[in-house]
Amino acid sequence: MAWLKTLADTYDVYADLAGVVRDDQPVLLPISHSTFNAQIEVILDQDGNYVDARKLEKGNDAVTIIPVTEDSAARSSGIAPHPLCDKLCYIAGDYAAYTGDNKDAYYEAYMEQLRDWADSAYTHVAVQAVCRYLEKKSLIRDLVAGKVLELDGGGRLTDRTKIQALGQTGAAVRFIVDGIGIPEVWKNQELYDRYSAYYQQKAGEKELCYASGKLESCTDKHPSKIRNSGDKAKLISGNDESGFTYRGRFVTKGQAVSVGYDVSQKAHNALRWLIQKQGYTRDDSAIVTWIVNRDMPVPDIMQDSVNAFHDMDDFDDWDFLGTGNIDQRDTGKHFAEQFNNAVNGYVGRFKADDRAAVIALEAATTGRLSVAYYDEMGARQYMDAILNWQQRCKWRRTVNVGKAGEDKKKITCECTPSPRDMALAAFGVQRSEWLEADGKLIKSTVKRLLPCITKIGVEIPKDLVKAAVQRASMPQTMSEFVWYNDVLCVACAMIRYDYEMGGKTMDDFLKNNTSDRSVLFGRLLAVYDYMEQLAMFERDENGKVLERRTTNAKRYWNAYSRRPAKTFETIKQNLIPYEKKLSDYKVMKFEEWTGEIMQYLAGNGYSNAALSEMYLPGYYLQMEYMRQAFQKKNSEGDKNNG
Repeated sequence: MAWLKTLADTYDVYADLAGVVRDDQPVLLPISHSTFNAQIEVILDQDGNYVDARKLEKGNDAVTIIPVTEDSAARSSGIAPHPLCDKLCYIAGDYAAYTGDNKDAYYEAYMEQLRDWADSAYTHVAVQAVCRYLEKKSLIRDLVAGKVLELDGGGRLTDRTKIQALGQTGAAVRFIVDGIGIPEVWKNQELYDRYSAYYQQKAGEKELCYASGKLESCTDKHPSKIRNSGDKAKLISGNDESGFTYRGRFVTKGQAVSVGYDVSQKAHNALRWLIQKQGYTRDDSAIVTWIVNRDMPVPDIMQDSVNAFHDMDDFDDWDFLGTGNIDQRDTGKHFAEQFNNAVNGYVGRFKADDRAAVIALEAATTGRLSVAYYDEMGARQYMDAILNWQQRCKWRRTVNVGKAGEDKKKITCECTPSPRDMALAAFGVQRSEWLEADGKLIKSTVKRLLPCITKIGVEIPKDLVKAAVQRASMPQTMSEFVWYNDVLCVACAMIRYDYEMGGKTMDDFLKNNTSDRSVLFGRLLAVYDYMEQLAMFERDENGKVLERRTTNAKRYWNAYSRRPAKTFETIKQNLIPYEKKLSDYKVMKFEEWTGEIMQYLAGNGYSNAALSEMYLPGYYLQMEYMRQAFQKKNSEGDKNNG
């Protein structure tokens, strides 16, 4: 129950935002309120007279905040009217006359509830106006006269005419009351407060709330619509009295779990709002991180380390991104320096008593959500874990940087892949331009990675690293860019994290691993791969490859990772014709590198034993070392010629 209490505390921090509607911003719902999509908007005057009406187009404007009861918020069948705005069958006294469907019981239940509110000490002008108008039982007649609804040849409402793809008989209605401060009832803060106070004074006997530890009016009906407005799944439910939801251990559902109505409302509303505002929702799961005790933005742990901070409006100095270009070799270094300065400035704003929480939800069944992961810690402790993750689990790769909805820029820099990137590197298959994988597999993999991100000292599961290494060992199954950037680099980042967990660093990795046969065989593969690239690929005057073909190293890559010594001899024989196309200097350098590596291998396992994952960073770093060596040689030649 800790997550319920924490979310309720979060609601109290942001209580002044409850019901405040801002452009393109999610709304924190007031207590005893929910939302629905309205199809019709009716305008009344303060005396309850019909003025006008209109159909609503589907979109954000149709989403309407409405007061609800425990029963109406959870209704799926039976009669459970909302207190103010509702469907035609509840609020139209002439519904039966125009449909032939007798819903008088629905209308009477609605009107009894509305009159009780209108006659109470918590009434409001808008509530009284709506009550007076609906007592006239002329709603559908007025909507037909205003050409908002259409009748068929027999004078009945026809569902062949749709409003937002719904039949007319199921349309939901909201109200505007002219002449009051805020005429839209779904935006009126005073009306929110009046209804919340009205409904809470109707609460029943108090019981022990398992979340707060206090005696409160409790509820067994909890809100849905947690991940989105159409979400029917609930986190807490116990409506199966004939099955084994709680029977066998408890006599009543209240013995199994008892949550205060106020706590439940605050917690669910806060969770819904946080997910909409800053959460990750994909593959039927939702993950969100937040600061519990104050309004402080947090990095998005579901993004790569660069984009993790990019949706934070007050993140210091994003101007340093500039016009990042992947062809500029110093872009990554410049970006890293400026980015680290911005991160340090952000971390410095945390206070000693700040608390952070992270929660992951996933669909257990169609109607139920489960808390797949929850953790709460000091904010500095949380940021230390995040920064540890971002500093250790990183690799140089190309990423798109920018806020959602904006033109993103490509930049090449050292960054931590997102958990989804890692899942795709381990299990993805390239079917189009990008990697794809089964949603359930991605969801379960992301969940397994969360403790690695939020806790220092938790290793990436070995089977995930192994799966990513296996995918990286099959370069022929995907395009060059996807293999290199989205699989090889991501796999190397995962390997680096576990490697540095042992107190080592990737600085001077090649020099420090001259006795590791897997690293040495990876370096050897890079030498022969790069040799063939330089000999085989034709380039334009700017050095860009005109036509890229699969090298022998990549054709035999998978076999090489399993039987390196034997496969190396095959690759070596196939490269003999290509050596003649290289300059004497390049041949000399490749022979020098090969001789150095073979000297190390001679006494350290030149055999056919399968390679460990360490051969991948060996390959990558040897390739980078050779490229830099030739670039340095070319730049020195240009200076001498100049």
